[in-house]
Amino acid sequence: MTARHLVIGLDGADVDVIERMGRAALPTLFALRERGAWARLRSVVPCATLPNWTTFLTGADPGTHGVFDFTTRRGPRVAFTGGTVRAVPTFAARLDRLGRSCAVVGFPATFPPERLEHGVFVSGWDSPVDFEADQTYVHPRSLHATLTERFGPLRFDEADEFVADQPGWHASLGARLEARVARRTELASHLLAMRSWDLFAFYFGESDTASHHLYALWDESSPRHPSDVTDDEREGFGRVYRALDRAVARLVEEAGEGVELTIVSDHGSGPSSDKVLHLNRALASMGFLAFGDAATRRTSLQGRLRAQAMQHVPPRAKHALFHAFGRALPGALESRTRFAAIDFARTRVFSDELNYFPALWLNLRGREPEGVLDPIDVPRTIEALERALLALEDPWTGQPVVRAVWPREALYDGPLVSRAPDLVLELALDRERRAEGATYNLMPSADELSEGVFRRMREDELRGRKGRSLAGSHRDRGLFVAVGPSVRACGEIDARIADASATVLARMGVVQAERPAGRVLKEILVARHDAIPLPELAVEAAAGGELARTEARLRALGYLD
Repeated sequence: MTARHLVIGLDGADVDVIERMGRAALPTLFALRERGAWARLRSVVPCATLPNWTTFLTGADPGTHGVFDFTTRRGPRVAFTGGTVRAVPTFAARLDRLGRSCAVVGFPATFPPERLEHGVFVSGWDSPVDFEADQTYVHPRSLHATLTERFGPLRFDEADEFVADQPGWHASLGARLEARVARRTELASHLLAMRSWDLFAFYFGESDTASHHLYALWDESSPRHPSDVTDDEREGFGRVYRALDRAVARLVEEAGEGVELTIVSDHGSGPSSDKVLHLNRALASMGFLAFGDAATRRTSLQGRLRAQAMQHVPPRAKHALFHAFGRALPGALESRTRFAAIDFARTRVFSDELNYFPALWLNLRGREPEGVLDPIDVPRTIEALERALLALEDPWTGQPVVRAVWPREALYDGPLVSRAPDLVLELALDRERRAEGATYNLMPSADELSEGVFRRMREDELRGRKGRSLAGSHRDRGLFVAVGPSVRACGEIDARIADASATVLARMGVVQAERPAGRVLKEILVARHDAIPLPELAVEAAAGGELARTEARLRALGYLD
């Protein structure tokens, strides 16, 4: 069978990496770029997985779809919510209402799967401890048994990233990810052959995993490049990209002649610095936050206990515990780790200290459970805070660390902007050891008993692991490639991730009429065609008994009262 429109998601795929590896290593990606249009695709803020894939799949701004992270905060409580809080349907669900046959497979933050009348939907991972897709992740449910019988368990990550500091883990990762790409390609080929598809969208996450763990081993100029790198460790990153290049070639061929192809990544990838910034300690030094000494010691111990549990509990057991407790247990542990060290009665501003999302919350009276900041004092506080943050300097270079402080209303648009942090920070890149710069590492203040705002990483920390700072970081420019009968061979263009989804729809002859976050890239299209509007849909995550189950799960998450 064939697909009229083929979308391939390559999580974290980076244009600079592709160009450094070269045509000989990645012939398919180079050839496709030359045949059509391509861009260093601009991500939404933050340049993280869940908000960007949700923006692409819905065509909506984060302020409209409501997904900013895999957690949602209420006061000092954190709930693991993932895509369950998404407020708008994907464009596949809306195309389904037009009778279009769609397959959407593996994209993050898509649980529960949308019930497509004319297609299939397989949800991807929703949280860092998701391990395997059971039948509740697959529509129709009967497809789960068929796929697992043929391909084995539908796992999200067979390399347990919480134990990445164990000997030999990095040396074997490249081969494991290469094998996983091959297995997922077989799965995609099987689903592609089921019928003729109007839209077939398939996700590969291996490029992101490789970037986080293997980038610094491949790139000798990275500040996190260890002194003792083996050949297997050094070559693993390239093995993964070459495997993905082969996968793209095969799926394009099997989709059939004349396929309209879109390749998109949610963000790019680059090196992490060997410097750690404790943002809440910085706020404390500026007089905006206060710690409680006893709480700090208690939270530090909790953080170490959580890290030990994540390292020593097998992935399947972590997944089972996570879902058995309705995600309440991990949320409680996460809440304690992030916030228990803070004395909110003496704090005006605080941070989640998320490495991929440097941002701040105002401890606002009337909104936060222990809020102390009077709303009338907000403008003056923000002015003083911005002045202090812009003066924050790297102690080794004297260079400013914060480039800009953005109010959330300047970045997002829509009815759910209030889910975003009050202020979002744009950090500078650390250029001490690399001309192109490396990303500063945000790490929890309570994890360290020392009181410094900055520190350098130890040699044994450079490789990193999940739950700590990773050696490869997200960047705000991903990859976009469009090829097909409707696309001119026009080379590099400027585009945002929401433009990519708007253009996919335009090439399918439809348009998103209400609150589109992106524009149709008309400059790449051969001709303009009449477009019919997509139907407006409310979110229909479940129906009947499944709806009750989903509501019960959301209450367990702490999102419904």
